[in-house]
Amino acid sequence: MSEFELGWRWAKTHSPDISKLEIEQILPVSDIESRRLNKVIQYFENDSNLRGKYTESDWMRASSESDEKIEKFRKNLDAILEKWEEGVIITWNRHITLKTSKEIFLKYWTDFLYPSSDDVTIISEKTNWVMFYHHIEVANIWTRISENREQLLTI
Repeated sequence: MSEFELGWRWAKTHSPDISKLEIEQILPVSDIESRRLNKVIQYFENDSNLRGKYTESDWMRASSESDEKIEKFRKNLDAILEKWEEGVIITWNRHITLKTSKEIFLKYWTDFLYPSSDDVTIISEKTNWVMFYHHIEVANIWTRISENREQLLTI
């Protein structure tokens, strides 16, 4: 993490509540792996590749200006993603990518997503969902339709 360009976001001086065990679960990938993953992610960044296979959420406010707003976004996000337990891939650009657990991402989302500077794509490892965060503090999520249908059938 010390050599990762954005590693400072999880340093104790910046994120004092994060444990060493949690930091160890935030895994930067190599430049080569980052470029490879971003080829896959690029496919999902094109709306026309998602339509018909995924359902788009409304844009959600992803504000970090107060504890209440941080928790509100976390709960909204968790409600949408609760049925998937797979890890996540987070990319800021084709050279800056990492992997972590969904739990770590949800708990520390404000360290992964910075307002005014970050445009970030987050994708589940099995491509069941994709989230786009824009620096104006909004996010939307696309979830795989087949998973949505299965959920409706079990209710």
